[in-house]
Amino acid sequence: SVTTEWPNVAPQEIEAQVTRPIERAVASVSNVYEVSSTTSEGRSRVRVQFRWGTDIGQAAVDVLQQIERVRRRFPDDPTLQSPTVGKFDPSQLPILTFGVTGIADPVKLRVVVDNQIAPMIESADGVASVTVSGGLERAIVVEVDPERLRARSLSLSDITRRLVQENQNLPAGIARESDTEYTIRSLGWFTSLEDVETIPVGMFAGQPVLLRDVATVRDAHAEQRVYSRLDGRPAIGLTVTKQSGANTVSTAESVFERVRQVNKLYPDLRFDVVYDQSQFIVHSINDVKKHAIIGGLLAVLILLFFLRNVRSTVVVALSIPISIISTFALLYLAGFSLNTMSLGGMALATGLIVDDAVVVLENIFRHIERDRKSAVEAAVSGTTEILSAVIASTLTVMIVFLPLLLIRGQAGQMFTQFGLVVVFAMAVSLLSATTIVPMLASRLVHGEAHREVLANGHRRGLMERLFMRWGAWFDALDEAYRGGLRWALRHRPWVILIALAITASTALLVPHIGTEMLPESDTGDLNISVRMPVGTALEKTEAVMRRIEAILEENPNVEMALATAGSGGIRGGLASSASNQGGVTVRLKEDRETPTLQVVNDLRREMAQIPGARIFVRTSDLVSQMVTGGTQRVEVVIFGDDLGTLSRLAGEVMARVRSVPGYENVDVNWEESTPEIQWRVDRQKALSLGVTFQDIANAIGTATNGTVASYYQEGGFQYPILVILPDAKRKTVDALMNLPIRPISGSGQHVLLSQVAKPQFAMGPSQITRLNRQRFISVSGTPMGRPAGEVQADIATALADLQLPEGYYWDWGSSQKRQAEEFAGLTLAVVLAVLLIYMLLASQFESFIHPLTVLLSVPLSSVGVALALFLTGRAFGLTAFIGLLMLVGIVVKNGILLVDYTNLLRSRGLSLHEAVLTAGPTRLRPILMTSAASILGMLPIAIGMGRGSEMQAPMATAAIGGLATSTLLTLFVVPTVYTLLDDLAGLLRGRKKKSDAATPGTGPNGSADGDGHAQTVADHLKAHTPAE
Repeated sequence: SVTTEWPNVAPQEIEAQVTRPIERAVASVSNVYEVSSTTSEGRSRVRVQFRWGTDIGQAAVDVLQQIERVRRRFPDDPTLQSPTVGKFDPSQLPILTFGVTGIADPVKLRVVVDNQIAPMIESADGVASVTVSGGLERAIVVEVDPERLRARSLSLSDITRRLVQENQNLPAGIARESDTEYTIRSLGWFTSLEDVETIPVGMFAGQPVLLRDVATVRDAHAEQRVYSRLDGRPAIGLTVTKQSGANTVSTAESVFERVRQVNKLYPDLRFDVVYDQSQFIVHSINDVKKHAIIGGLLAVLILLFFLRNVRSTVVVALSIPISIISTFALLYLAGFSLNTMSLGGMALATGLIVDDAVVVLENIFRHIERDRKSAVEAAVSGTTEILSAVIASTLTVMIVFLPLLLIRGQAGQMFTQFGLVVVFAMAVSLLSATTIVPMLASRLVHGEAHREVLANGHRRGLMERLFMRWGAWFDALDEAYRGGLRWALRHRPWVILIALAITASTALLVPHIGTEMLPESDTGDLNISVRMPVGTALEKTEAVMRRIEAILEENPNVEMALATAGSGGIRGGLASSASNQGGVTVRLKEDRETPTLQVVNDLRREMAQIPGARIFVRTSDLVSQMVTGGTQRVEVVIFGDDLGTLSRLAGEVMARVRSVPGYENVDVNWEESTPEIQWRVDRQKALSLGVTFQDIANAIGTATNGTVASYYQEGGFQYPILVILPDAKRKTVDALMNLPIRPISGSGQHVLLSQVAKPQFAMGPSQITRLNRQRFISVSGTPMGRPAGEVQADIATALADLQLPEGYYWDWGSSQKRQAEEFAGLTLAVVLAVLLIYMLLASQFESFIHPLTVLLSVPLSSVGVALALFLTGRAFGLTAFIGLLMLVGIVVKNGILLVDYTNLLRSRGLSLHEAVLTAGPTRLRPILMTSAASILGMLPIAIGMGRGSEMQAPMATAAIGGLATSTLLTLFVVPTVYTLLDDLAGLLRGRKKKSDAATPGTGPNGSADGDGHAQTVADHLKAHTPAE
């Protein structure tokens, strides 16, 4: 952002002479995505957004260079300040907010917090700054009586000047007495209120006039313009911001340690934690760890169910800790931290890393049972036989994340660690499955792997009886599948049509699935913003805030609430004072049974009964704030030139979209004009009376707002000495009319404000907002309880017949545009992933046809993805898209196992029909085992229980749904399509043979087919068509 201050200049002038030149300059910087600006009285703020992946440090340097060039064309005005360039840093978001109470005197409480507590907390490791807000700031208030001032022919400027002149300590020279030198200082600092009261401020009638003759001096506080309360009690807000790059959890622990030290020094003080970002992070990471452990245990149990052998299950289960621990080492080498993304990748990979071990071990078992080999021989032969298929299937999962690393977008920024963790885990699991698992199998597996002890009168235990029962089920399942596969091969057209119909049914579900950028995370915190009509007195706003606090106090789900009146809120530091605004930071109870969304709706319904206030209740979405710099809002942007017309159109748009279900907290980004009392100075009369415009403006400023004349020193700290008029003599126009400006020389009379200026009630200047160098006003709201895509569609319907004047149009905000761009980028990533898998499989099978058979698993998974998201009510966003991308690599593993083994059997001389009917049932259990282990491993994440699980739940949901349907359909569709494509290839080869036979020098059987056969087309079809 580029901020430029030009005090007391109207927005229109700043827009023309400052904002527009800056916009033109920064728009030329490379990789700029969007330029927006807000111009208000005395200030221009231009915000530059860059494309994802841009080096923001270098971009800031480029922007600064452009600003330096354009600054030469700025107006030559000494009050126009140099532009300042700042960067948005997610670490600038506060990590902790305390409500401090315990001292009844609000002035003393603020002094203790400012002088003692804040410096101690700032010294904690990792803390960048501590912002103190609320309470009453101590000040030495000099309340000047204008009548007494006028009676002694003095002015406010005289009082201010004399305070500056008298409150000084000045060094002088050196004095010498004997052999000692002394430095000389003049000590004039005030040491007591009496010192302040007794300074002479002028002469009248030959007598000195002391300050107490014309003013009342009090050790008090500045006028209170912000009220802050914790659960209805006066409190001070303490907001902690961490250093860039510092660990949030470690910094929070350091702060809490400092707070414990403070409590020992000030036992009366109480620190209530209103907001704690670290707890959300800690709970999220702990929940991800728990999900990974539960998923791993479920995967092991399902393996025991299928393998029916404790030793073999132990062999496979050992691959989980081996892979996880090894992945931690790779994380350390890559410089990754343990966060929700890296741990989420590990949790999702928990079910996948056993796949390779399961396939290898199952193949070893078959060699032991079928070929009666020893465990050592079976470990070698079984692993060698399946090695190429295992490598190919694992590489497919790893390779799908390669396009994600190449795409420059929010998804690439967010999920790079996630993808690399999955790649690391799969690579280690592959190594483990091909080395450690065969070794362990050769040592731990004895005798017959899947048979239970039957002979010698052995009494079977419970486990053995269970294993026998399960074995009988699996044998029945094998026979049923063999029969179903035989039927499928006889009715191939029907199988293809059914598969196409199921896949096409996805289109029926898609319209009922919403879209969103990111799922909304539930941190258990709420933010309430309150806006009264512009110009509302602070006392009225404060009364409304008390009503809101009463509602919160009665709500059983609310643990505590820190409220402010006169400001937008405490979180992130105290915003600029605004009498018509208020805010509440709400912390909900951990053990509440009511969902957060229901709490929000209940509070909104109760607060809607407060008249005259616009109240916005929002959940605190930490993830969106960190990633996008703000909350997720659906925004309608209206472009045009005239501010009045834009304001009218914005009101019409708001009226239309308020009725959209789930579109809450609807507001405009434009502030209305503030009512003002404008003093119009008669310059000629002022000149004739010997006063300038600056004299008049300074007198009005000192009288109404106060002027800090100097500082009172005490105990190493300083407090402002504020010169101001009493409340009763500065709050109304009538009182100000008699404000003395300065005495008329030699007459004993004063120039009064009423003599040189006239008051006028008017509206202040409006602010001007611009986007991509065009004026605009936006209407935005937060989707609540509905996906953003559905809300956006309803808004588009509501605005379909909106009539706009010529030169005016509306468009979606940048959030919606970025979402469309992210989805387009991820669609490209999925396409690239499919192409990469095709190339990998083509090299594996040495065929261009067989990879197409395997890739059929991908469209077959689409109905599962749509059905899972529809049944769970989850929207399709970035995280679900990543789940879809990962699914592309997972679902083809089953097809690889089927096709690879079918090719192996055919290379051993089996016919197509025999090879398919043998490979299917043989690979049935490994396919079911790996799919079930993957599904159960991801199930705890998909259920979405725990803090922060909202981010990864759609990802796991999409993967589970797609894998489930793809596995069931793959078992029948892939073999069917395999035979069809093989028949097609046979027809093409047969035509080529006929062509070659017609060529001189080539015999009728002069060429062999790709499988080593030399058959005619008729023989080929006859041999490969199943009998009825």
